[in-house]
Amino acid sequence: MRSVLRAAVLCLLPFVAVPVTADSCTECHKSEDFYARFPRLYEYYRDWVASSHAEAGVSCADCHGGQPEEAEKEAAHRGIFPVNDPESSLHFSRQPATCGECHSEKQEEFSHSKHFRALQSGELVAPTCTTCHPAMNKRPGYQSIILDACASCHGEGNRQGLPPVVDDAENVLRSINVAKGMLGWASLHFGSHDWPGDSRQVIRDLELRYSDIVDQVHRFDLEDSGDSVRALLLDLRTLFETERRSGVSNSAADH
Repeated sequence: MRSVLRAAVLCLLPFVAVPVTADSCTECHKSEDFYARFPRLYEYYRDWVASSHAEAGVSCADCHGGQPEEAEKEAAHRGIFPVNDPESSLHFSRQPATCGECHSEKQEEFSHSKHFRALQSGELVAPTCTTCHPAMNKRPGYQSIILDACASCHGEGNRQGLPPVVDDAENVLRSINVAKGMLGWASLHFGSHDWPGDSRQVIRDLELRYSDIVDQVHRFDLEDSGDSVRALLLDLRTLFETERRSGVSNSAADH
């Protein structure tokens, strides 16, 4: 049954819309023949199709290099290096510069971190962009970051003697997620009431603060990031309480 389902899916693949202009990369990597010969690379392509990079129009060549206008394999792969080659734009040491072409605010914050300095020193254990952000993951959950990235170096009793900050990192990332949820609810709430008073500007200001915190956390200063997100949560809870009281008052006035 599994093989039948897989065959049915493959029959539909040519009709899956790719959100960027087709080039030799997508034309080759989406084919059934490519799937049969290189299943892991094919799955990587499929992950890209569903990723935020594809949604934003970021093509294979934008990150990997190459000549996507060329039809022949050898010509199309000219300029592409294995990711473990220092010449590759996706080599661990060059990822901040590559990713920073689009994510400049986060790159700027990361460049002030101890992680970045360790990365630049050539330490293979230093984390880089894809350590926390798998390239094809729409939005990596904070729990997977904690378990797969932070804990691998900063777990209790780690060999390098690094500070065991996993709990602090988890608290900061959890708080950021909570703030995002509260902002979403507040936007829906005020929007459903036709944005009374200055509520639109209030929400816009809070969203900008949230965005700044998301950038700031890439500095890996857990104390500063923690202070910032706690202040944001306090203001959000104050806003919620004010709205709750307003709703109670209006309900009492109606009766």
